[in-house]
Amino acid sequence: MRLLFKKEDTTEFSNYRPISLLTSFSKIIEKIIYKRLYIYLNDNNISVDDQYGFREKLSTETAIHTLLNNVLSSLDRRNLVGGLFSDLHKACNYINHEILLAKIKFYGIFGIANKLMRPYLENIYQRISMKDSKPNKLSSKWVHVKRGVQQGSV
Repeated sequence: MRLLFKKEDTTEFSNYRPISLLTSFSKIIEKIIYKRLYIYLNDNNISVDDQYGFREKLSTETAIHTLLNNVLSSLDRRNLVGGLFSDLHKACNYINHEILLAKIKFYGIFGIANKLMRPYLENIYQRISMKDSKPNKLSSKWVHVKRGVQQGSV
């Protein structure tokens, strides 16, 4: 994994974004599994209508439009409207692999797809590698990753 500077102070570690160096082969396999999984979830009505992320023709703009439409319609009917909002901008960093694998099994994903996803999620190791002001390469130790998805991954 490499770090890419995002903004502000270069000495602040949180201002860097990790970039995973994934092989072309793994990206191809991911896209194949993604497409098949997407079709499976839609064909079996597993995806909920209120899921806007990672779905065709549904975006954050669509979600905002739906929210505003629902709020305005409720206000027109003189209903009380409240909201609870949560910032999930780093939610993918906290996805527990064991829970995700259990959900995959719960939703009926077995066979080859399950066999491909399991080691891909169970056997992730990463380290941070960067160059300092001199052309020296600095690297951390390899660490087993049990949460999150790799940057650059489908």
